[in-house]
Amino acid sequence: MSAPLTGWAAWRRSLAIGAGLTVVLVLIGTIGFLTADQPAPHLPPEPVVVVEAVPGGIAAVSDSHGPREHHDGRSAGFAHDELGAAIAASNLTARVSPAAGAVSEATVTEQCFGDIPTTLARLRSALPMSDSPSRAALQPQALHYRILAGDPRGDAVVVSLLAETPQARDLGGLSRIDATLRWIDGDWQLRVPLPAPSIHAGTDGYTLLGRKS
Repeated sequence: MSAPLTGWAAWRRSLAIGAGLTVVLVLIGTIGFLTADQPAPHLPPEPVVVVEAVPGGIAAVSDSHGPREHHDGRSAGFAHDELGAAIAASNLTARVSPAAGAVSEATVTEQCFGDIPTTLARLRSALPMSDSPSRAALQPQALHYRILAGDPRGDAVVVSLLAETPQARDLGGLSRIDATLRWIDGDWQLRVPLPAPSIHAGTDGYTLLGRKS
C-alpha cells in the first residue's frame, strides 16, 4: 500500500492531470474544427457574355469586359485580359468588313494598326452589301475563341475566332479568322489587313464565347 501523498505532492499531481486534460480538450477541439464543414470560399460570379448583331455581323458583349464605349456604330473599351481580348477581336473584326458599311472606315482609321491605306482601298472598292432578310439569315449564330500566341495581359496577343455560319457548315466546318491585337493607349487595336477566313473542322481547343439569342 502506497504512502499517502503530502500536500505538495498532491498539488503537483492535480496540476499535471489538469494540464493533460487541457491538452486533450484542445486536440479534440482542433480536430473537430478541421473536420467540420467549412463554408465555401466566396468566388466572383462568372462574367455574363451575350452575342448580338453589330455592324458587319455579330460580336460579343459583356458588362464586365466591354465594350464600355459606343459611338456612331463603333465600340471600344475592352478589358486587358483573355476574355477582353476575345470580345475585342469579335467586335473589331466584324466592323472592318465591307458589310459594316461606313462604320468600317472609321474603325480602321481609329482602332487599327498595320497597312491602313491598303485596307481602306479594299473597303472602298468592295461592292455594297445588301440588307435583305436572306443576308441576315447567313449571319453567324455562335462564336468560339482560342488564344494562339502572346499574353492577353501584355502588349500583344493573337486570338483565333470560329464562327458558326450556314456557309461554313455547308463546307464541313466553321469559319475561322485569326486576329492579331495590340494593347495601345489603354485599349485593344486590330492589325489590318485581316487574313482571309478559312474553314476549321471543329471546336476542340476552343472556348465558347457566346451564342446569338
